[in-house]
Amino acid sequence: MPPMHRPNLVTVMAKATSPTARASPGHSAEQEALHTSSSSRLSATSSVSEDLEAGPLMCSTERAPWPATLATLMALQLGWGLWLMPAVYAKLGWLPGTAAIGVLTLLTAYSGFLISRLVHTVTGAVLFGDIGEAAAGSKGRMLVYAIVYSLGATRCIILHLATSESLQHAIGMEDGSLMLCGLAVAFVSLALVQVKSLSSLGWFLSIGTFGQLFAALVLVYKLVMNPWVGATTEMVHNGEASHALVAVMNIIFAYGGQFAFVEVINSMQKPKQFPKVVTASTLLMGLGYMGIGAIGYWSRGAAVTDVIIFGIGNDWLARAACYAILLQGIGQYLVNLNIWTHNILTLLARSRGGKAAAHIESSSDHHWLSWLAGTTFVVAYSFLISMSIPFFSSLVALVTSATYLTCAYTIPCAFTLLLMRHRLSSAELGLCAALIPLSILMSCAGFFSALQSLLEDVFGGIILRS
Repeated sequence: MPPMHRPNLVTVMAKATSPTARASPGHSAEQEALHTSSSSRLSATSSVSEDLEAGPLMCSTERAPWPATLATLMALQLGWGLWLMPAVYAKLGWLPGTAAIGVLTLLTAYSGFLISRLVHTVTGAVLFGDIGEAAAGSKGRMLVYAIVYSLGATRCIILHLATSESLQHAIGMEDGSLMLCGLAVAFVSLALVQVKSLSSLGWFLSIGTFGQLFAALVLVYKLVMNPWVGATTEMVHNGEASHALVAVMNIIFAYGGQFAFVEVINSMQKPKQFPKVVTASTLLMGLGYMGIGAIGYWSRGAAVTDVIIFGIGNDWLARAACYAILLQGIGQYLVNLNIWTHNILTLLARSRGGKAAAHIESSSDHHWLSWLAGTTFVVAYSFLISMSIPFFSSLVALVTSATYLTCAYTIPCAFTLLLMRHRLSSAELGLCAALIPLSILMSCAGFFSALQSLLEDVFGGIILRS
């Protein structure tokens, strides 16, 4: 019996942000027929095929069992948002902070349930864009991919900043050295990403996952053993509404991952188990977020303003934790850099209508010179933007309000109403109908609040430096 292949997170994320082959001008009629044939086989056998750009049809023995899917979801979603949770409590207080994390934990699980139901409703759904096309035609597909591409572009900026800050704290450099660390990250990432095969980068995320666990243990130990004398906490923090909204956006970012849920479902041996798996993963993350947030808030109080792990000291143990999350940051940055560059170059090739575009299936298919130019462009703008606005919490809130919130709630609820209105109970119909305008309003309010917070950070930084 052949060994079971478990699709890793790199493969899942590659499919999640890969341009669809369905409506691409560079694809031949033969390829379109192949895609149609795959969809027909899918409809007849109730299994889900891979996208043309991600590879051939998977057999059942190549699909992931539920424990592997649980690990994939944890690695996909449990990232840098974890270190923002104490700051969330500092901006909200004990009761609102706990309530916000609890509510968003339940809503994230519900979002996963909706996406799972949509996958099983739309025959042949391979990517999120397929569901968008079934619900709203070509406009629906374009809407989905506009959000996915925006996520790909902005995640590179966030990860460049996070990795630069990790390097700065790991080597114990002064506050004014962030630009130098950012340059070092740019050169190292640009060199490593020239290895175009995504499969060769899979071990980075594996190391990063263990590194994050180690860093979390170090963080808890340092916070419990060295609480600040006089740290003040509040049951309800009466701060500015804009700061509270930034905190909520940080929580939503911490649960971000819905953009890849369709591909995760399609990688499972039993896709109908996904609602239970995503519920388990969100509950585990919720406990982790509440735990880290509560311990950090108790230990540091309202003084926590940003990434907690960068404020636990400068001894060898604290630096070891920073080195651990540095590995995580580099791994995630390389994967996102690889995928986003592949998207850009593929779209450019298709827009030119060349024959070579029809044969681009993965990052490895791009010419080395165009790959070098594409990765240089992405690294350059990620470096410039992240160094211009080096305020992680505010930057995360800005990106979350513009993309993550829409991807998590607005689109799944809208597609559910368009495709399954007649199957919904009156309670669920009301919930979906309410979440659409609520998420849009939250997105707009969160965007302006994050922008205000970012301006305060920028001008506050100028005042401090002067």
